[in-house]
Amino acid sequence: MKRVAYLPLVLLFLLLLPGWSAAQNVQSFIDQGIKHSQAGQYDQALQAFDQALKLKPNDPALITYKGTVYYAKGNNAQAMQMCEQALKLNPNFGRAYYQRGMIYQNQEKYPQALEDLQKAKSLGYGIDPDFIELVKRKAADQK
Repeated sequence: MKRVAYLPLVLLFLLLLPGWSAAQNVQSFIDQGIKHSQAGQYDQALQAFDQALKLKPNDPALITYKGTVYYAKGNNAQAMQMCEQALKLNPNFGRAYYQRGMIYQNQEKYPQALEDLQKAKSLGYGIDPDFIELVKRKAADQK
């Protein structure tokens, strides 16, 4: 009789186990990607984020991580593409606006950078107000 009482719990555990395991793997790949990126091992970082994206293909955070790595590699075109893809999936994803703003800032496209940085801040992404003021001054100088 006791076995019958535990059967629903065991079945529930077995149903939830694959999702829990996949979430752990995604986090492991994210951790690897961040570690490689911080070490300047950008190709390995991209590989780790690609592995995470195989498990969560439409995750704007993972896509933005890839964009950040491309930005660090100096590949602004690919970084911009990743930000655009993330924003199509979630138009309210502040980190993608921030990253795209940084790309624009790096390209000295200050009005576009300011717009994205302000949008990121309005969505709750933490940005140093002094940095926004600096970009604002540079944007005004370009007009």
